[in-house]
Amino acid sequence: MPLTELVHYFNKRRRLARPGAGGEGFEIVDGRVRLRFAGRVLGTLFQPVVGQGEAGVIGHEAHLQVVAGDAGGVPAQAVFLEARDDDELVHLDRSVRTLHALNFLLEREQRGGFLSLNVHPQLIRSVSDHHGHVFEGVLARCGLTPDRIVLELADDGFGDPARLAVAIAEYRERGYRIAIDNFGRHSADLERLERLAPDVVKLDRCLIGHFGHLSLAKRVMTELAAEARRLGLQLAIQCIENPLQLQVAREAGADWLQGHLLGRPAVGCLPVVRPRRPRRAA
Repeated sequence: MPLTELVHYFNKRRRLARPGAGGEGFEIVDGRVRLRFAGRVLGTLFQPVVGQGEAGVIGHEAHLQVVAGDAGGVPAQAVFLEARDDDELVHLDRSVRTLHALNFLLEREQRGGFLSLNVHPQLIRSVSDHHGHVFEGVLARCGLTPDRIVLELADDGFGDPARLAVAIAEYRERGYRIAIDNFGRHSADLERLERLAPDVVKLDRCLIGHFGHLSLAKRVMTELAAEARRLGLQLAIQCIENPLQLQVAREAGADWLQGHLLGRPAVGCLPVVRPRRPRRAA
Protein backbone atom coordinates (compact mmCIF):
# COMPACT_ATOMS: atom_id res chain seq x y z
CA MET A 1 0.00 0.00 0.00
CA PRO A 2 1.44 3.45 -0.91
CA LEU A 3 2.63 5.58 1.99
CA THR A 4 -0.04 8.25 1.48
CA GLU A 5 -2.78 5.61 1.68
CA LEU A 6 -1.21 4.10 4.82
CA VAL A 7 -1.11 7.50 6.53
CA HIS A 8 -4.74 8.14 5.55
CA TYR A 9 -5.76 4.70 6.87
CA PHE A 10 -4.02 5.11 10.23
CA ASN A 11 -5.40 8.63 10.68
CA LYS A 12 -8.90 7.29 10.08
CA ARG A 13 -8.30 4.60 12.68
CA ARG A 14 -7.05 7.24 15.14
CA ARG A 15 -10.16 9.38 14.68
CA LEU A 16 -12.41 6.38 15.30
CA ALA A 17 -10.47 5.37 18.41
CA ARG A 18 -10.04 8.91 19.81
CA PRO A 19 -12.84 11.14 18.43
CA GLY A 20 -11.67 14.16 20.44
CA ALA A 21 -8.10 14.06 19.11
CA GLY A 22 -8.69 17.11 16.91
CA GLY A 23 -5.74 17.88 14.63
CA GLU A 24 -3.56 15.08 15.98
CA GLY A 25 -2.37 12.36 13.64
CA PHE A 26 0.18 11.37 11.00
CA GLU A 27 1.44 13.54 8.16
CA ILE A 28 4.13 13.34 5.49
CA VAL A 29 6.71 16.13 5.55
CA ASP A 30 9.78 16.17 3.29
CA GLY A 31 9.42 12.49 2.56
CA ARG A 32 9.23 11.44 6.23
CA VAL A 33 6.27 10.55 8.42
CA ARG A 34 5.55 12.80 11.40
CA LEU A 35 3.08 12.48 14.27
CA ARG A 36 1.24 15.46 15.74
CA PHE A 37 0.39 15.06 19.42
CA ALA A 38 -0.26 17.58 22.22
CA GLY A 39 1.00 20.53 20.19
CA ARG A 40 4.23 18.79 19.23
CA VAL A 41 5.47 17.27 15.98
CA LEU A 42 7.22 13.95 16.51
CA GLY A 43 9.58 12.05 14.26
CA THR A 44 11.87 9.02 14.20
CA LEU A 45 15.60 8.59 14.61
CA PHE A 46 17.33 5.26 14.02
CA GLN A 47 20.40 4.05 15.94
CA PRO A 48 22.35 1.12 14.49
CA VAL A 49 22.90 -2.15 16.36
CA VAL A 50 26.15 -3.93 15.48
CA GLY A 51 26.67 -7.68 15.66
CA GLN A 52 29.48 -9.66 17.19
CA GLY A 53 32.93 -9.63 15.58
CA GLU A 54 32.85 -8.41 12.00
CA ALA A 55 29.10 -8.88 11.56
CA GLY A 56 28.46 -5.18 10.95
CA VAL A 57 25.07 -3.52 11.32
CA ILE A 58 22.32 -6.09 11.96
CA GLY A 59 19.41 -3.81 12.89
CA HIS A 60 18.30 -0.45 14.24
CA GLU A 61 16.59 0.84 17.36
CA ALA A 62 13.98 3.57 16.81
CA HIS A 63 14.08 6.67 19.02
CA LEU A 64 11.37 9.29 19.34
CA GLN A 65 12.37 12.79 18.20
CA VAL A 66 10.62 16.08 18.95
CA VAL A 67 10.76 17.89 15.61
CA ALA A 68 8.77 21.00 16.54
CA GLY A 69 6.58 22.54 19.22
CA ASP A 70 8.90 21.98 22.19
CA ALA A 71 10.56 25.28 22.97
CA GLY A 72 11.31 24.14 26.52
CA GLY A 73 13.62 21.36 25.38
CA VAL A 74 11.67 18.58 27.12
CA PRO A 75 13.09 15.09 26.36
CA ALA A 76 11.13 13.18 23.74
CA GLN A 77 10.00 10.48 26.17
CA ALA A 78 8.40 13.17 28.34
CA VAL A 79 5.72 13.41 25.63
CA PHE A 80 4.09 10.40 27.27
CA LEU A 81 3.47 12.54 30.35
CA GLU A 82 1.04 14.57 28.22
CA ALA A 83 -1.38 11.62 28.02
CA ARG A 84 -4.55 12.39 29.97
CA ASP A 85 -5.30 8.80 31.01
CA ASP A 86 -4.11 5.23 30.55
CA ASP A 87 -6.20 4.71 27.42
CA GLU A 88 -4.63 7.71 25.73
CA LEU A 89 -1.15 6.64 26.81
CA VAL A 90 -1.65 3.15 25.35
CA HIS A 91 -2.97 4.72 22.15
CA LEU A 92 0.02 7.10 22.02
CA ASP A 93 2.47 4.26 22.58
CA ARG A 94 1.01 2.31 19.67
CA SER A 95 0.95 5.44 17.52
CA VAL A 96 4.64 6.08 18.19
CA ARG A 97 5.53 2.51 17.23
CA THR A 98 3.38 2.90 14.09
CA LEU A 99 5.29 6.12 13.31
CA HIS A 100 8.59 4.26 13.57
CA ALA A 101 7.33 1.36 11.43
CA LEU A 102 6.20 3.76 8.70
CA ASN A 103 9.55 5.54 8.64
CA PHE A 104 11.35 2.18 8.68
CA LEU A 105 9.52 1.30 5.46
CA LEU A 106 11.13 4.29 3.77
CA GLU A 107 14.62 2.96 4.44
CA ARG A 108 16.06 0.96 1.57
CA GLU A 109 19.12 0.07 3.64
CA GLN A 110 17.10 -1.74 6.32
CA ARG A 111 16.15 -4.80 4.26
CA GLY A 112 17.24 -7.88 6.16
CA GLY A 113 17.74 -6.04 9.45
CA PHE A 114 15.48 -5.85 12.48
CA LEU A 115 13.65 -2.88 13.98
CA SER A 116 13.83 -2.51 17.75
CA LEU A 117 10.94 -0.65 19.40
CA ASN A 118 10.35 0.40 23.00
CA VAL A 119 7.05 -0.48 24.68
CA HIS A 120 5.88 1.87 27.43
CA PRO A 121 5.60 0.06 30.82
CA GLN A 122 2.07 1.40 31.32
CA LEU A 123 0.88 -0.56 28.30
CA ILE A 124 1.88 -3.80 30.01
CA ARG A 125 -0.01 -2.74 33.14
CA SER A 126 -3.10 -1.52 31.28
CA VAL A 127 -3.54 -4.26 28.67
CA SER A 128 -4.51 -7.55 30.27
CA ASP A 129 -4.13 -10.01 27.39
CA HIS A 130 -3.65 -10.53 23.63
CA HIS A 131 -0.41 -8.57 23.74
CA GLY A 132 0.89 -7.75 20.28
CA HIS A 133 -2.39 -8.47 18.49
CA VAL A 134 -3.25 -4.86 17.63
CA PHE A 135 0.29 -3.97 16.60
CA GLU A 136 0.53 -7.12 14.47
CA GLY A 137 -2.29 -5.66 12.37
CA VAL A 138 -0.36 -2.40 12.08
CA LEU A 139 2.74 -4.25 10.90
CA ALA A 140 0.75 -6.24 8.37
CA ARG A 141 -0.51 -3.00 6.80
CA CYS A 142 3.11 -1.84 6.59
CA GLY A 143 4.27 -5.08 5.00
CA LEU A 144 6.26 -6.10 8.08
CA THR A 145 6.05 -9.28 10.14
CA PRO A 146 6.66 -9.71 13.90
CA ASP A 147 9.87 -11.68 13.27
CA ARG A 148 11.45 -8.42 11.99
CA ILE A 149 10.60 -6.65 15.27
CA VAL A 150 12.37 -6.61 18.64
CA LEU A 151 10.20 -5.19 21.41
CA GLU A 152 12.14 -3.63 24.29
CA LEU A 153 10.45 -3.88 27.68
CA ALA A 154 11.58 -2.27 30.93
CA ASP A 155 11.66 -4.16 34.24
CA ASP A 156 12.27 -2.40 37.55
CA GLY A 157 13.34 -5.72 39.09
CA PHE A 158 11.17 -5.39 42.19
CA GLY A 159 7.47 -5.79 41.40
CA ASP A 160 5.69 -9.07 40.78
CA PRO A 161 6.97 -10.22 37.36
CA ALA A 162 3.88 -12.35 36.62
CA ARG A 163 2.09 -9.84 34.36
CA LEU A 164 5.28 -8.96 32.50
CA ALA A 165 6.08 -12.66 32.04
CA VAL A 166 2.61 -13.25 30.56
CA ALA A 167 3.02 -10.30 28.18
CA ILE A 168 6.44 -11.56 27.05
CA ALA A 169 5.09 -15.07 26.46
CA GLU A 170 2.19 -13.70 24.37
CA TYR A 171 4.48 -11.46 22.34
CA ARG A 172 6.83 -14.36 21.64
CA GLU A 173 3.95 -16.62 20.61
CA ARG A 174 3.18 -14.09 17.87
CA GLY A 175 6.76 -14.14 16.62
CA TYR A 176 8.19 -10.98 18.18
CA ARG A 177 11.60 -11.06 19.79
CA ILE A 178 11.76 -9.54 23.26
CA ALA A 179 14.57 -7.61 24.93
CA ILE A 180 14.66 -6.66 28.61
CA ASP A 181 16.09 -3.15 28.57
CA ASN A 182 18.46 -1.52 31.08
CA PHE A 183 19.12 -4.71 33.04
CA GLY A 184 21.20 -3.91 36.11
CA ARG A 185 19.90 -0.37 36.64
CA HIS A 186 17.63 -1.38 39.51
CA SER A 187 18.29 -5.08 39.93
CA ALA A 188 20.38 -7.88 38.39
CA ASP A 189 18.25 -10.79 39.58
CA LEU A 190 19.09 -13.70 37.26
CA GLU A 191 16.32 -15.92 38.61
CA ARG A 192 13.83 -13.19 37.72
CA LEU A 193 15.40 -12.90 34.26
CA GLU A 194 15.02 -16.65 33.78
CA ARG A 195 11.34 -16.43 34.73
CA LEU A 196 10.72 -13.59 32.27
CA ALA A 197 12.43 -15.59 29.49
CA PRO A 198 13.19 -12.82 26.96
CA ASP A 199 15.33 -13.36 23.86
CA VAL A 200 17.80 -10.57 24.60
CA VAL A 201 19.01 -8.81 27.74
CA LYS A 202 20.34 -5.26 27.29
CA LEU A 203 22.71 -4.13 30.02
CA ASP A 204 22.21 -0.73 31.58
CA ARG A 205 24.77 1.98 30.87
CA CYS A 206 25.92 1.89 34.52
CA LEU A 207 27.56 -1.50 33.84
CA ILE A 208 29.68 -0.49 30.83
CA GLY A 209 32.17 1.36 33.02
CA HIS A 210 34.26 4.46 32.48
CA PHE A 211 37.96 5.22 32.40
CA GLY A 212 39.56 3.79 35.55
CA HIS A 213 36.74 1.31 36.12
CA LEU A 214 36.84 -0.79 32.95
CA SER A 215 38.48 -3.80 34.61
CA LEU A 216 35.51 -4.12 36.96
CA ALA A 217 33.10 -3.58 34.06
CA LYS A 218 34.81 -6.32 32.07
CA ARG A 219 34.55 -8.79 34.96
CA VAL A 220 30.87 -7.98 35.56
CA MET A 221 29.92 -8.16 31.88
CA THR A 222 31.90 -11.36 31.29
CA GLU A 223 30.05 -13.03 34.16
CA LEU A 224 26.70 -11.74 32.90
CA ALA A 225 27.51 -12.93 29.37
CA ALA A 226 28.17 -16.42 30.70
CA GLU A 227 24.87 -16.41 32.62
CA ALA A 228 23.00 -15.11 29.56
CA ARG A 229 24.35 -17.99 27.48
CA ARG A 230 23.37 -20.44 30.22
CA LEU A 231 19.81 -19.09 30.05
CA GLY A 232 19.81 -19.20 26.25
CA LEU A 233 19.71 -15.39 25.91
CA GLN A 234 21.64 -12.97 23.72
CA LEU A 235 23.52 -10.18 25.47
CA ALA A 236 23.37 -6.58 24.25
CA ILE A 237 25.75 -3.92 25.57
CA GLN A 238 24.68 -0.34 24.89
CA CYS A 239 25.99 3.18 25.52
CA ILE A 240 29.44 2.39 24.09
CA GLU A 241 31.11 5.77 23.72
CA ASN A 242 34.87 5.10 23.45
CA PRO A 243 37.22 2.43 22.01
CA LEU A 244 38.11 0.97 25.42
CA GLN A 245 34.44 0.34 26.20
CA LEU A 246 34.05 -1.30 22.80
CA GLN A 247 37.04 -3.54 23.48
CA VAL A 248 35.64 -4.55 26.87
CA ALA A 249 32.21 -5.29 25.38
CA ARG A 250 33.70 -7.46 22.64
CA GLU A 251 35.98 -9.31 25.03
CA ALA A 252 33.00 -9.97 27.29
CA GLY A 253 31.30 -11.77 24.40
CA ALA A 254 28.40 -9.41 23.70
CA ASP A 255 26.13 -10.46 20.84
CA TRP A 256 24.81 -6.94 20.11
CA LEU A 257 26.71 -3.67 20.45
CA GLN A 258 25.22 -0.19 20.48
CA GLY A 259 26.37 3.33 21.31
CA HIS A 260 27.50 6.67 19.95
CA LEU A 261 30.91 5.27 19.02
CA LEU A 262 29.21 2.85 16.62
CA GLY A 263 26.50 5.20 15.38
CA ARG A 264 24.42 8.02 16.79
CA PRO A 265 20.64 8.19 16.31
CA ALA A 266 20.00 9.62 12.84
CA VAL A 267 17.12 10.17 10.44
CA GLY A 268 18.26 7.36 8.14
CA CYS A 269 19.36 3.77 8.66
CA LEU A 270 22.86 2.51 7.95
CA PRO A 271 23.31 -0.34 5.46
CA VAL A 272 22.55 -3.72 7.00
CA VAL A 273 25.11 -6.44 6.41
CA ARG A 274 23.43 -9.51 4.96
CA PRO A 275 24.84 -12.92 5.89
CA ARG A 276 26.79 -14.54 3.10
CA ARG A 277 25.37 -17.62 1.49
CA PRO A 278 27.62 -20.68 1.77
CA ARG A 279 29.27 -21.72 -1.45
CA ARG A 280 28.01 -24.85 -3.10
CA ALA A 281 30.46 -27.65 -3.63
CA ALA A 282 31.76 -27.90 -7.17
